[in-house]
Amino acid sequence: MVLTTRSPNIGIVEDFGAISDNEKGFIYYFAVLLFVIVTIFSTLLTAAFIIVSIFLWNHFKPIKFFWFLSQLTISAFLISTLNLLINVPAALSLISAEIAQSPMFMIMAYTIDFFHYSILFSNLVIAIQRLFVFFLRHLTDKFFETPIIYIWLLSVWLFPFLIEFSFVSSKCKYRYSTSEKRFLLNCEVDSITSVPIFSNPTTGIAMIDTSIQLVIPFLILGIYIAIIGKIITMKRTTLNKNEIAILQQAIFVFIVFQTSSFVFLLSRIFEITGATAFIVKRFVNTMEIFGGAATPCFFFFTSKEIRKLVSNRVSAASSLGGSNVQVRRQTVDG
Repeated sequence: MVLTTRSPNIGIVEDFGAISDNEKGFIYYFAVLLFVIVTIFSTLLTAAFIIVSIFLWNHFKPIKFFWFLSQLTISAFLISTLNLLINVPAALSLISAEIAQSPMFMIMAYTIDFFHYSILFSNLVIAIQRLFVFFLRHLTDKFFETPIIYIWLLSVWLFPFLIEFSFVSSKCKYRYSTSEKRFLLNCEVDSITSVPIFSNPTTGIAMIDTSIQLVIPFLILGIYIAIIGKIITMKRTTLNKNEIAILQQAIFVFIVFQTSSFVFLLSRIFEITGATAFIVKRFVNTMEIFGGAATPCFFFFTSKEIRKLVSNRVSAASSLGGSNVQVRRQTVDG
């Protein structure tokens, strides 16, 4: 069986060669099952959090981190939704190879790529904002208040668009090489034959690939290491517990989303079988989608503002209930 369906979470074309039934063990089927369950769950959960964010927007509007988190959640919701529409049916062998190569399928696949890159840049902007808070606090309001914050938000969409445009115009994708037994980035060249011919990416495409796979993730990691070092050297009395909580949330976002990228990076270095490549691809899909659902969960359940808001609502409801009981008692006594 040759898998030719396309599931490009990060621009990967799925062609893992012939995978025999003997290679499809428990991990293989578990990866497919987990991917389907997580995709459905994440789509529903991120949709719920977007609705909640809309209702609580005025309450969280002063928290600039929440602006970027909301943008990240929207990207995660759209990734989950598109995976539910095209990659889940592909993983369950519910669509044909003809549909997988249709223009609409390809457009949706490239859209997933775009939102994947937007999540990476959301993480970068969040890290930069945290860097300002801990090292350049006096400039934080200046660089992250309106209207400048809209420039940061726009950059989260603009740079991914430029990256995706470069990849699409050059016909470059990540492909599993059955000869080298690892994932490679190569570009399709024009050919007079029906057999596709691939070449190594140009210097510009290679630089973009290095930036999104290594430079930006390590830059984010370096920022958080510097911030943690700063916190260790700070006096306890000068620490802002709310800022520390937001830092923890930001680091959690980074770890969740970069775990899949790290695993994919290893699959580009070491030789793996076709079945393992399929599992790696499903893992990359699953972790990114899981991160999209887990990130707003982590924020809402660790946010001091959320707990305070819920506490106030519960107290108000209890007080209202107590007042109604008292009124009814006075009516009965009267």
